[in-house]
Amino acid sequence: ISRFITIAPMHLREAFWTKMARPIQGIMYHGIGSLLPGITHGSYRYTHPETRHELKRLVDTVVRPLGPTLMQVTDAGKDVAFLESFASEMFAGRGTYGWNGSWAGDMWLICQYAALQPQVMFEETIQDRGLDGYKVLVMPDCDVLPASVVEAVLAFQQRGGIVVGDERLCPAVKPDVLVESHSRPKQADEARQVNVEKALALREALDPRYERTADSSTPDVIPYLRRYGSTDYLFAVNDRRQYGDYVGHHGLVMEDGLPTDAVLTLRRTGHVFDLLAGRKVSATADDGVLRLERHFGPCDGHLLMVTDRPIDGVRIVAPEQVKPGESLAIQVAVVDADGRPLDAVVPVRVDLLDPHGREAEWSGYYGAKDGQIEIQADIATNDTPGLWRITARELASGLEGNAYVVVGQ
Repeated sequence: ISRFITIAPMHLREAFWTKMARPIQGIMYHGIGSLLPGITHGSYRYTHPETRHELKRLVDTVVRPLGPTLMQVTDAGKDVAFLESFASEMFAGRGTYGWNGSWAGDMWLICQYAALQPQVMFEETIQDRGLDGYKVLVMPDCDVLPASVVEAVLAFQQRGGIVVGDERLCPAVKPDVLVESHSRPKQADEARQVNVEKALALREALDPRYERTADSSTPDVIPYLRRYGSTDYLFAVNDRRQYGDYVGHHGLVMEDGLPTDAVLTLRRTGHVFDLLAGRKVSATADDGVLRLERHFGPCDGHLLMVTDRPIDGVRIVAPEQVKPGESLAIQVAVVDADGRPLDAVVPVRVDLLDPHGREAEWSGYYGAKDGQIEIQADIATNDTPGLWRITARELASGLEGNAYVVVGQ
């Protein structure tokens, strides 16, 4: 059995951004023997020296500054459901079994290329919660279904819901949109092109009846929307790729990314901030829809925060003096022109500096939930006395606030 080799750096980059777009609470990579040299492992083999540097770059530029914020931002409400049928897996041998290599896995990719954002559900999900709130139900590999699920799907269609199915769909349900199944071609470029073509056909069929909240002008750039309060967090990931000289000669993987341009749209108005660049960006608004022209590097991702109100400043409240051994209460607020904290989770860098400019223990990245942070910084008995500086810089537009506190003898 061959050992697992190192993932290509650009593949890791795109997989990383796809993962970060979801509301996860942790990241785990297995296979350290394929990431670092000098580690002997029976299942992994170190074959690419640049991948570890790419992972470090992504951790330093995305995970550390934005992680505390993203852990507090939930998914946006979804109106597309994707049924993975356990009954069909057991009785018809269908489904992905967690490996995403079957027709159902390809249908999932087709949904991504069609700028849909489906919620995976199972029969028991429908039985417990129903299909209220959904507008589209995607049903690949659903040959066999419980009667209760069929009844729920028929009721869903009766009230205007759209069923997307294949030729294998349980005969009791007639799909509103038919997407015929296929066996994935062995060559990666051919397989991707088949999925993209079916995604474009699916878009054409859905567009007269279904309106996306977030969209992209090209299937090469895949949008994903998350939300906190009235604030949207729009991710977009560049999937345009070609064969490289690492493993591309086998024709199974296109491991090198290509740059591309896309127009992202979001059905709302507001103020747009690039959370990676730390600046406000321009967008056009027409009939309640924001349009943003964006350039994407190879396999790169973007993260845009869209708020109802603009950011006007960063306010810090702290006592003027504190004694060693006491707790220093620091309040930070990201506010609008009226001094009101934003209805958002805003990434903020807070630095607590002693008189020599050294960072104290409580310095670091925070997610300002509802635009606010409260920090209780314990001042040690042996901390340097004198004038300490508190700096808070929000990472959406780059505005900064300062405050000072005297640590006594």
